[in-house]
Amino acid sequence: MIIDSHVHVLKESNFDKITENNLGHIHPRENTPVDSLVKWLRNAGITKAVIMGQDMSRIWNSSCGEDFVLECVRKYPELFIALASAEPINRGGQFNESGLRYFEKAVKEYGFKGILFTPPYGQYSSDNSQVYPFYEKAVELEAVVQFHHCAHPGSISMAPFKYINPQSLNNVLIDFPRMKVVAEHLNYPWYDELFFMMKACPNLYADLAMTYDRPITLTWNLIKAKEMGVINKIMYASDYWVAGSGVFSEKPEEDMKRWIKLIRAGLNKIASKSGWPTFTKEEIDGILYKNAAKLYGINLLSKEN
Repeated sequence: MIIDSHVHVLKESNFDKITENNLGHIHPRENTPVDSLVKWLRNAGITKAVIMGQDMSRIWNSSCGEDFVLECVRKYPELFIALASAEPINRGGQFNESGLRYFEKAVKEYGFKGILFTPPYGQYSSDNSQVYPFYEKAVELEAVVQFHHCAHPGSISMAPFKYINPQSLNNVLIDFPRMKVVAEHLNYPWYDELFFMMKACPNLYADLAMTYDRPITLTWNLIKAKEMGVINKIMYASDYWVAGSGVFSEKPEEDMKRWIKLIRAGLNKIASKSGWPTFTKEEIDGILYKNAAKLYGINLLSKEN
């Protein structure tokens, strides 16, 4: 069994090409081919996938289409688990009340499991008091709050550091210790800060999206996570966006298989060759599915064979 904890689905029409081009962002070329994505995931051994859009309407005037996320999860309910996405602060710099209402509706009526925030892209700090009603609602609903709270490797202007600094995330965790939180991409490049927070915060998880093409760095960071006692809260994630974009080639299925193989066998090969501690089967299984299953309440009894 494998759980992919971070997959995007999108409608091309929900992106503002002019704004995207002005920001220097590569505009997605096509809608997510959902049937093909399902085939790629299943062929890679994925049993469950956490899908989401990505609301970037505040600065980028774009989103992935929340209606499309709902359509996908209704078409493949046995495979997909959905997160909502909303900008907690609107274009005018005010609290996004309609976004909060949508979040509650998505969880209560649609069965979504949480919400995605991207503070660097929305250019707001995660500890901005205007965001706190969303955190309060997440705690009330027992919903997951997933953050893209890390640097963008291609352009500082796309994710300014003042909105990325992990101190703001730490402030949120102090104020909402019961909130279930996921930090994407191992919070690149603030790995050590992330592990420190994970040690102190039982409900803080992290995913490995966009880390596989730096396998030595990934292995070393997972060893640090192991020695800090937090490797049981790290999850496999592909961060599928669109074929041929970002970390993906034109053959996403092969990319996914290669990353999963790295976790299953490659990490220990690198660790052994380097004279580092290796990972147990339990730790590897945790990364591949058990940790995500715990976070999202997925019953493994009927799935582990």
